[in-house]
Amino acid sequence: PMLCATRRFEFSAAHRYWRDDWSSEQNERTFGKCTSPYGHGHNYTLHVTIAGDPDPITGMIMNMTDLKQIVGEILEQFDHKHLNEDTPYFKEQIPTTENIVRVLWQLIAPRMPEGVTLARLRLYEMDDLWADYAGEQAQFARSYTFSAGHRLHAPQLSDSENQALYGKCNNPNGHGHNYRLEVTVQGPIDPETGMLIDLVAMDRTVNDLLDTLDHKHLDREVPAFATRTSTGEQIVLYLWEELAPRFQGRLAHLRLWETNNNIFEYSGQ
Repeated sequence: PMLCATRRFEFSAAHRYWRDDWSSEQNERTFGKCTSPYGHGHNYTLHVTIAGDPDPITGMIMNMTDLKQIVGEILEQFDHKHLNEDTPYFKEQIPTTENIVRVLWQLIAPRMPEGVTLARLRLYEMDDLWADYAGEQAQFARSYTFSAGHRLHAPQLSDSENQALYGKCNNPNGHGHNYRLEVTVQGPIDPETGMLIDLVAMDRTVNDLLDTLDHKHLDREVPAFATRTSTGEQIVLYLWEELAPRFQGRLAHLRLWETNNNIFEYSGQ
């Protein structure tokens, strides 16, 4: 595998979700608030990841100053613009996060110098909503939170063994965390809506599950953890087991933040 390097960029833009060939009712049912006739806006953050072998003399895959110039020139077309009205790219497609990141890929990838490849783009529309693109299948991710208590205790071990193994986390009355779950789905982008997945449906699917954990003591109130220790590893596995069937093969990755220092990930078998 090649070495990768990433640089972060920002731009601000307005956009609107609307199809002229749909009725107002169908547009509003599909796109909700995003149908405002004047558009709305975001501060976008773009992570540009390049890959290659470091130059034996400079030690760099690519001079970041050169990358900054290339991407900066492209983003000038988007920055402080209304994407539907002021750019040529969204006359025939809706400027969803998924479509914007795909357009940016088409503009940036050919500008890479010899020996350097564009490995991935990640476009944040908001801190808890982003899309990834690597030249083929798009991914769309959303971040969710829930709060829960738990106690790390393995019934197969003695009390002294549990205390030695888990330390403070073995407190008999439990402790808790604000958990953050990143859910990434993948698949084709719907050519009509410009979306990989209906965000409202995605939120409902995830929140329906997280509501069964939120403000609960996992070991005492969630049946699945009556027989499995509620470690971060087991929680992320449980979340995968529950969510994967609901997303019908489109779930790509889960990342669970238990604390800022402890992070657990799973992508299926």
